[in-house]
Amino acid sequence: MKRHVDIKLHYACNNNCIHCVIADQRKTVLERGDRDFRTTAEVVAELADARARGFDVVTLTGGEPTIRKDLPALVKAATSLGLAVGLQTNGRMLAYPEVREGLQGLSIRFVIALHGPDAFVHDAVTRAPGSFEQTLEGIRALAAAGEKITLKILMSRINADRLEDLARIGFAAGAREFNFTFPHGLGNAATEHAVAIPSFMEIMPSLTAAMEFLDASGCTYVTESVPLCHLGSRMNHASELIFAAQFKSEVRQLDQAARDWSRDRVQGKTHPPECAGCRMLSRCEGIWTEYFDFNRDAGVTPIR
Repeated sequence: MKRHVDIKLHYACNNNCIHCVIADQRKTVLERGDRDFRTTAEVVAELADARARGFDVVTLTGGEPTIRKDLPALVKAATSLGLAVGLQTNGRMLAYPEVREGLQGLSIRFVIALHGPDAFVHDAVTRAPGSFEQTLEGIRALAAAGEKITLKILMSRINADRLEDLARIGFAAGAREFNFTFPHGLGNAATEHAVAIPSFMEIMPSLTAAMEFLDASGCTYVTESVPLCHLGSRMNHASELIFAAQFKSEVRQLDQAARDWSRDRVQGKTHPPECAGCRMLSRCEGIWTEYFDFNRDAGVTPIR
């Protein structure tokens, strides 16, 4: 089993997404007068510590990592230690050749957030006018250069009926790996849950159509935090089943002690009463506790 660590470089971001789970953390840090970033030396020290403790894979996250000028150096520091590198990004800065080309050829897996098939939907989620065009340009350019790309799609009430369109435009841009994530009700997603967090019934028709398209197109895809009863015959695409068998993960925030994410992810979920008697109960992680708090009609159907 591989060991994976998520290192947050900073909290700053050039988007203000409705689903951002760290928006409140950044506000708290700044209100205390603390730094909302790690220095280059601090990140390198974290990488060295992770490798010394037996980690194999690192994901560099934020905030938005690509706004850092030292990012290529941090990636090179990680790879020199023998760590495989993933970069979780909104992709906007990758539209700029000088930023993109500094990261190409470094064996990075780019996990790029795309939340709409057009500017009207995507920019409504990011609340950053022009972000759709920049993100899509970054995706196209990286795909043309042969880089490894996974599109990460956060599902919301804004894009709930456009998931198939999203899959199609991502495929046309050159992506062949997709991640459909159900939002966690923290940060912005907590204060704006009426828009940020859909019901499972709202997303499933479009999500099913998207999965059918990706199956027919020969693409790879996973879901996150979608209960197995909704995936049915496609439950083998649930990331929880895949990653639980392959990875043990840790998250290193700026202002918190390192967290065992493999444990905390499970503990942060619940099984509603309707799950009683489901034959997949021992394998399904359930739904985010916050979702059940916001919507007592959990919308799950036990598999008998």
